[in-house]
Parts: sequence; C-alpha cells; structure tokens
Amino acid sequence: MRGLMTKFCFFGSLLVLLLGAGCSTTGGGSATNGAAQKPVESPTHGNDFLNVGDKVRVVLDIPVAPPPPTEMQIPENGELTLHLAEKFIFKDKKRNVLEQEIRDRYVEKGYFKIINVTIEVLPRPITVGGGVRAPRDYAHQGQLTVLKTIDMAGGFTEYANKRKVKIIRGGRTILVNCKKALEDPGKYDVAVFPGDTIHVPESPF
Repeated sequence: MRGLMTKFCFFGSLLVLLLGAGCSTTGGGSATNGAAQKPVESPTHGNDFLNVGDKVRVVLDIPVAPPPPTEMQIPENGELTLHLAEKFIFKDKKRNVLEQEIRDRYVEKGYFKIINVTIEVLPRPITVGGGVRAPRDYAHQGQLTVLKTIDMAGGFTEYANKRKVKIIRGGRTILVNCKKALEDPGKYDVAVFPGDTIHVPESPF
C-alpha cells in the first residue's frame, strides 16, 4: 500500500511540473504576438515615384504616325490628359507601373496594337532664398518639406523670421510657421514640390 502511495505522489508531482511548463510556453507565445502587433512605419516614396509639380514628357512610340511627345506639369489633383483625350492619374505612381497602365489602356481600347510608352521627369529645381545660409536653386529629390528644404540650404540665419516662411507656387503664396513646424513637424511642416520657391524673410527683432 505504501509503495502504491509513493508511485501516486511521484506521478502527481510529474503532472504538476508538465502543466507548469505548458503555462510558461503559452506566456512566451503571447509576448511574441504582442511584438508582432507593433505598428510598422509607412515607407516614403523614392525618386521613382511621380510627384505633384513634376514636369513630365510622355512619349507614345507607335509604328505609324506617332503623336508628338507631351510635356506637362503634374497638377495638385494628379491628373493629366494624353493622346486621344485619355486621362490618367500620375500623382504617387511609379513610372514603370504607369507606363504599363497607359500602354494597356490604349491596346485594350483598340487604338493601337503595338505601342511603347516612356515617361521622363524633366529637371525642375526649387529655389530657396532670404534668411538661409546657402540661398540658391536646388534639385528636387524625393519627398521634400519646408524644414528639409531649409536644412538643405544650410539652415536659418540669425535674423530669419521662422514664423512667416513663404512657399510661392504657381502664382499663389502659402505661409508656413516654421516655429510650430519645428515643434510638431507632422502637423505643421508642409510639402515642397518641384518648381516651388521658398522665401524666408529676415527681421532684426
């Protein structure tokens, strides 16, 4: 009888140890799942993406009587009208993807059987002037903002008025408070497009 009780206690202890190990494994799994749910940052667009303000040349290469190349600037709504009044969204598209989209549309509608499409982005600098340390024209690269552009131009001068920075775009002016943008760039920093002029006024006060 005493031997039977000893065996029972041994197996009982073994069962408790196994259950405890199972609970520890489950806890580790929960920690892994929590890490997997960590938010992933959105990738920024590189130079391969088309942006508002880009000046593009679109070449439609067809065997017979090809139309002349089209040169246009991408407007804020991102839409351009090409040959035969076909409209396409250029904004935030990859060039090679949009080239294929344009080709497929013309072929599917029966306009052409063979067509090659090439999109070129023509150089359009941005101009930075006023209270910055290196005022001049700069090439527009990637996704630029007012603060990034001013950093590119060497930063603010001693007397720069950071509260009234101007973006001049197509005849209109956008005022940017860079004091607030430095504190909260996600809310107050403003995108800069090809062809924009950034002017930082200066004041001794």
